[in-house]
Amino acid sequence: MEIRYLVTGGAEGFPSIFCQCDACRKVRTLLGKNVKMRSCTLVDQVMIDLSPDIFSQCINNHVDLSEVNHVVFTHSHSDHLNTTEICFRLRELASVIRKKDKKVMEIYGNDAVQNGIMEMVAKDPHVDLTRMKFHRIRKFEPFQAGNLKFIPLKAYHKLDEEALIFVIEDGRSTMLYANDTGALPDETLDFIEQQNIKFDIVSMDTCRGTLDGDTHMGIRENVELREKLRRMHAVTPDTEYYLNHYSHMCGMIPQEYERLVGQEGFLLTYDGLSVTV
Repeated sequence: MEIRYLVTGGAEGFPSIFCQCDACRKVRTLLGKNVKMRSCTLVDQVMIDLSPDIFSQCINNHVDLSEVNHVVFTHSHSDHLNTTEICFRLRELASVIRKKDKKVMEIYGNDAVQNGIMEMVAKDPHVDLTRMKFHRIRKFEPFQAGNLKFIPLKAYHKLDEEALIFVIEDGRSTMLYANDTGALPDETLDFIEQQNIKFDIVSMDTCRGTLDGDTHMGIRENVELREKLRRMHAVTPDTEYYLNHYSHMCGMIPQEYERLVGQEGFLLTYDGLSVTV
């Protein structure tokens, strides 16, 4: 399984474009891996979410998404659901797709994701809806996207809809993709334990940094989740832990936060990071 963290920041990006906090000021000077655009991830040939920054990151990282026709959405927040790019994918003249098996874009999401897409599509007379197939997904109901098996789990995020995180399996490796969520609900932890799932890699939201968690996690919740997974025997000594979706909220720039979380055995993701498990 190849995991490409194309973009790894929070909704406002880092540096936040209108922000004058010390952390954002520092990052504007330092640049490099400290810069974090809005989050999405490519796992093998399946996209998870579609960032407003996906165009620039595909160019920067030499990523060709013309071969990708499966997109799985966690929820409908605008930093994850880029309906403009979906419309361009559904226009014949905007996206010439020569391979018949790639013609239809397979989209997976909850009701709010579907409503958000259809609301945008309704305003675009050039969209060809035969180029899209929407799959309604629900917590704890597995589905297949490309070569990957997904099991949606309940997240603690955007409480007016069923926001999701995922167990992702390719037949050899198993990943917990827990992006954009606070501390995991009991029903999610119970499901992982009851299904006897073992993770090779755990990817966690860390948007809050050193602050207390809310509908996002920080380092405190990251440590607590790892301990819960250990008690459930859902991880092994070889499991790798990555922290993702970091923002400027706690006032530490990424290279400072990276040193802090490294003391706990965690790795902080950065835009363009590629991991193979």
